Amino acid sequence: MGHEPNQSAEFGLAVIARMKTSTPRIFAVALFVATSLLVGGCGFTQGKKDAEAVLTRHFQTIATNGFDTAMADYGSQFFQKTTKDEWTKALTTLNGKLGTYQSHTVTGWRVFKNAGTSGAGTTVSLQCQVTYSKHTATESFTFFKGVSDSDYRIVGHNINSTALLTE
Repeated sequence: MGHEPNQSAEFGLAVIARMKTSTPRIFAVALFVATSLLVGGCGFTQGKKDAEAVLTRHFQTIATNGFDTAMADYGSQFFQKTTKDEWTKALTTLNGKLGTYQSHTVTGWRVFKNAGTSGAGTTVSLQCQVTYSKHTATESFTFFKGVSDSDYRIVGHNINSTALLTE
């Protein structure tokens, strides 16, 4: 019996010794992960801010210069399935139903960093509550900025409003 406690004591010391040698390593890994999240988080937050600036400019352009001028905010990917003329006509029709732009509030957002065969860059998704002179709408925008692009471009735009069903 006297031998068993020594084995337990040796085992206990071995565990403590291993914990002591691994604790700095665990701390270093945790510090690295925390730093990476903070640095990466800043990029995500900046992406959101940059996309919001494009969104604000887009709405201001629509309010002051019209839909033709606002087409410059859309990326070439957007016009692969819908032409500029078709989208301008659609926005003009929506404007007749919803009224003129008044204000918007961003209600949700997501940022993705991606690299792949379709192009490396950052994708930002913004959901907005938009107030028009006649009705409100929920609008979703998808923005993309390639690694060599100077600014975000709208590559997806979805508009939902109960007014579109009733009028």
